[in-house]
This record gives sequence, structure tokens and C-alpha cells, in this order.
Amino acid sequence: MRNLIWTSALALALAVTGCKKKQDDTGEAANAVKKTAENVNDQAKDYNKAATDKDSKPNDLNKANADLQAAKDDFAAARDKYSITVRDRLQKLDVRINELEAKADAKSKQAAVDLKARRDQLATKLDMAKDRTSANWDAFTKDVDDSFDKLESDVKDALK
Repeated sequence: MRNLIWTSALALALAVTGCKKKQDDTGEAANAVKKTAENVNDQAKDYNKAATDKDSKPNDLNKANADLQAAKDDFAAARDKYSITVRDRLQKLDVRINELEAKADAKSKQAAVDLKARRDQLATKLDMAKDRTSANWDAFTKDVDDSFDKLESDVKDALK
């Protein structure tokens, strides 16, 4: 009996600590993009330094150019991963808005219409993610995450 109680307590503790991570957090993906953006900037500086250095050899310039291109490719991949993560978060938000819309009262239906309009604005903003450069990525992700947080909070409040 004692073993059963301890085992149950341990399982409960593991389940609770495992669930503490926020599932919809796009911060990790945004940080990965930020790091790759910084790498692009560093590689661009290195390339410019090699290009303006009178003592640099063609091999040095080619290596710097290859490093810069690799950094740009990494940035594009991280940006694509961020877009996928954000789209997943958007789908989860759609499910919650649909729950609200399914309620029978007029107030819930109107709230769902208003929230869908805000969701569509956010989706439009997300469509422009591929146009963002490494220089303005931080401001973009902060704006997107803030918009998501506010919208998710409003949906949660409307479902109460």
C-alpha cells in the first residue's frame, strides 16, 4: 500500500512538472532566429573586412562569402521554423475561437466575430515574416508574440 501511494505521488509530481512548460511558446523559435540573425551580421562584417583588406587573398574572400551564405541559409531555415511554430499556435487559437462561436448566446458569437477579425490581422502580419530581414526581426517577433498573448488572453476571458 505504501509503495502504491509513493508511486502515485511520484507519477503526479512528474506529470505536474512536465506540464508546466507553455505549449504555445514561440520564444524558443524566435531566439533561434535572433541568434542566426546575429550570425548573419557577424559574417557580413567579416566579409566586408575581407573585401576591403588589401592583403586578403581570393581564397579569403571566397571563404568569407561562403560563410556569409551559410549564415543566410541558417537564418532562412530558422525563420521558416518560426513560421511553422507560429502557424501551429494560430491553429490552436482557431480551435478556441470555434469553441466560443459554438456557444448559443449572441454575446459569444459577437466576441467570436471580433476575435476572428483580430486573428486574421495577425495571420496577415505572419504572412510578411518571409519579408523580414535579420535587422528588424526582434521587433517583428516581439510584436507577433505580444499580439498572440493578448489575443489568447481575450479568447480565454471570452470562454469563461
